[in-house]
Amino acid sequence: MKWFSKIFSESAEQDNTSGELNAFLGVGTKFTGHLSFEGSVRIDGHFQGTIAATGTLILGREALVKGEVEVASLNVNGTFIGTVRASRHAHLHEHCVFDGHIITPQLSMDQGAVLNGAIEMPNPRPRHELADAKEEMPLLPTSGARCAVSDGVSGAPEAEDLH
Repeated sequence: MKWFSKIFSESAEQDNTSGELNAFLGVGTKFTGHLSFEGSVRIDGHFQGTIAATGTLILGREALVKGEVEVASLNVNGTFIGTVRASRHAHLHEHCVFDGHIITPQLSMDQGAVLNGAIEMPNPRPRHELADAKEEMPLLPTSGARCAVSDGVSGAPEAEDLH
């Protein structure tokens, strides 16, 4: 089955450690409903509905998917309209057209990919609140103020002399 995966997946090596493609919805097929799977599934046809999976969803260049998708990894080379939650990463390939909302901790895009919509990238390591910071934030000069720094020789005023 590895030969099948290599033929039909542009990125099988990086997205599917087993190298197997569990299902394939080919060009010319249309499916409406709910799809759930483990491993990897490739869609080259039209799909409308919901997809919930623990594996990788691959959308080929001719794919048109409309709906709600929740997967570990997503690779899009076709058209997607809707909302995606990719728990590991999402990659939008050169011919991708993505219209909707994408939520993923890691997102990569090839030149030529089109993304219209919202991106959320949750941070697994939240930043500390500024109020908790022990180091005082420096004050930056305003855009209208001139700032000069003295080298100790030229007699130029120090930055605090200008305020």
